[in-house]
Amino acid sequence: MDKLAYNKLIEKAREFSQFAYCPYSDTPIGACVLTQNGMLYGGCNIELVTLNNSLGAVEVAVSKAVSEGASQIMAVAIYSDNTMPYPSGAERQLLKEFNNRTQIIVASKDNIEQLNIQELLPYSREK
Repeated sequence: MDKLAYNKLIEKAREFSQFAYCPYSDTPIGACVLTQNGMLYGGCNIELVTLNNSLGAVEVAVSKAVSEGASQIMAVAIYSDNTMPYPSGAERQLLKEFNNRTQIIVASKDNIEQLNIQELLPYSREK
């Protein structure tokens, strides 16, 4: 991924974090996915009082992309101002479902880390 696309993904994820609904954790998280055809889709975390029914930012972004025809997620940036927002186990599995080689950027105001799905989900099965 080139530097421009890398920076744009992070910036878009930051923008989407501003829409987060997080009254219980007070931790806004945004995500932006890049699909196989170069399209960007974003999402934010949506917390409910029943936390197990809440939606993660990655879940929202991937759902938007797939519901509009995307079949592969090439990369994702996940952003939160004050924490490194590593994807949850469910989000990791969701990303792997749509590409075994997804690149993942985790970013906060002070730190950025780039990983791949194999590093975050090392012993998962291939399709």
